[in-house]
Amino acid sequence: MSVDWKNLFRRYGGVSKEADIRISGYLIRPDCLTRDRIRWNDESAARIIADCEKIAEELRGYRQALAARYAELSAMAYSLRLDMIRERGWKGPVTYWLRLVRVYADGHEETEWKKDWPGNERHKALKAYREELKARPGIETKLDIEKSRWEH
Repeated sequence: MSVDWKNLFRRYGGVSKEADIRISGYLIRPDCLTRDRIRWNDESAARIIADCEKIAEELRGYRQALAARYAELSAMAYSLRLDMIRERGWKGPVTYWLRLVRVYADGHEETEWKKDWPGNERHKALKAYREELKARPGIETKLDIEKSRWEH
């Protein structure tokens, strides 16, 4: 019997990006049961065991899929991008972020490292950005340090 790990991600008739695994059952201690309730509790215990075994099998397949994805990412081509971003929370202070981002061929991104400065140290953040540009000539860049429309 082959169980597909993708079943973990099916919700409400569709496929989800995330899985939430919950096993639920209601049991009563055997020494508190009467004869008529023993059969019901035995069936509940059997159902819970079957659910656990099915989920364990799906999780084994999921782990194999994770290993395959890791191998795929290890061999996938990527480019580097240097980001300088100004971020302001709704009520919070301004923060400047300098990030080195790995952009993979399939389009997803991973941050290699990042540094941040408070808004009153804008000049230090820009200086660090220029230094990184000098150290990495020809790198793709993303500079987004203008005020957002809602800040004006």
